[in-house]
Amino acid sequence: MKTLLAVTSGITMLISSSALADMRISGYGSIIAGKTLGTVDDPLNPGQTRDEILTADFYDVGQYDNDITIKAESIFAVQAVMDLAENFSVTAQLVAKGVDDFEPEFDWYYVTYQATENLTLMAGRRNIPMYYFSEFSEVGYAYPWMRPPSNLYWWQVTQFNGVHAMYDFELGGYSNTLTFFYGNEYSDDNVEMLYYDKLYGGSARTVNEYWTDITGMNWNISGDSFDLRFVYFQNDRDRETIQQDGSIDPYTPFSQTFVGLGGNVSLDKFTLLFDWNFVEYDDAVGTEFPTYLVSLVYNWDDYQPYISYSKADHERTNVPTEDLEEHYVLSYGLRYNFLPTAAFKIQYDKFVDQGHAPSGWAYHGDARAISMGVDFVF
Repeated sequence: MKTLLAVTSGITMLISSSALADMRISGYGSIIAGKTLGTVDDPLNPGQTRDEILTADFYDVGQYDNDITIKAESIFAVQAVMDLAENFSVTAQLVAKGVDDFEPEFDWYYVTYQATENLTLMAGRRNIPMYYFSEFSEVGYAYPWMRPPSNLYWWQVTQFNGVHAMYDFELGGYSNTLTFFYGNEYSDDNVEMLYYDKLYGGSARTVNEYWTDITGMNWNISGDSFDLRFVYFQNDRDRETIQQDGSIDPYTPFSQTFVGLGGNVSLDKFTLLFDWNFVEYDDAVGTEFPTYLVSLVYNWDDYQPYISYSKADHERTNVPTEDLEEHYVLSYGLRYNFLPTAAFKIQYDKFVDQGHAPSGWAYHGDARAISMGVDFVF
C-alpha cells in the first residue's frame, strides 16, 4: 500500500507540475517469485556449506536463496512523457524495486528534441546502451526470458547522465539508426561493489564507482526477419572505497573499451537471440572479459518455450592465466501470453561457477533456481 501511494503521489506531482502540457502515461511491471534448490560448498569458506545463491540482478544485488522471495526481481514503473512544445518533450520514469523495499525513485529523466524527421536529440539520464537489451532490460514483457542473463548484464554501472544523437536512414532496403552518446556516471554508495567488499571480508563504509567520459556509438540495422545492433564505447573508470575510519583505499584508475554485437533473427517458428561482447581494460595486467549469449525460442501461438546459454570469462593477457573468474548459465523456460499486455513465465536456471576456487575467483558458487511470475505493460 505504501508503494502504491508513493507511486500515485509521484504521478500526481508530474501531472500537477505539467498541467498545461500534453501528457502520456505508460508503465510496466513484474511480480516474480523464486528460490534456489539446495546447498553448495561455500567457495570462500572451505569446509563449510551454504544455501545456493543465484544473483538475478548484479547491479542491484537481487538474489535468490533457499527461502522463496518476491523481492529479488519484482518491479513497478510508471513513465510520463510531456509534450512541452512542438517537437520538444520531457520524459520521467518512476521505479519501485523489490530489492529497495519498493521505495520509488526517479531513474530516468531526459528531454527529447525532434530536430528533423530523421534526427532526434536527447539529454538527461538514461541507461547506457551497452547491450542489445540494455535500454529495456527491466521491462520483462519485452523479451521471452525471466531476465536477460545476469552474468552478461553484470556491470557496476548501467545508467549515466549524458546526451544522445540518433539519426534514422534507409540503406539497401534496410532501416538503420546511428546513435552517438556521451556522458558520465558518479555512482555514490554503489550497492554491488559494497556487497563484494563485504563478501571478501572487508568493512568498507561505502564504495563509490566513477565512470567518466563515456563516449560511444550504436548502429542498429533491421529488415523483415532480423534486427542487429553493433555497439562501441570507451570510458575512464575510478573507484573510491571509504573505510569506517574515513580512510580511502588506494586504487589505480584505468580506461576500458566495450565492443558488442547483438540481435534477433526470425526463422519461421523459431527466433534466435544473441549477444556477444568484449571488454578490455588498459590496466597493468591487460584485463579482458569476453562474454556471449545464445538463445532459441519456439513461437507456438501464445506459448514460447525457450532455452538460453550465456558464458562469461575473465582473462589477463599481460599475465597469462586461465584460472580466473569464469561461469555459465543454462536456462530453460516457458512464456505464456495470457493477455495482450501480460505474460506468465516460469524458468529454471543452472549457474555453474568455473572460476579458480583456491585464488578466490569462484566466489559465486554453483546454483540452481526456479522462478515464476507475471510481466505486464500498460
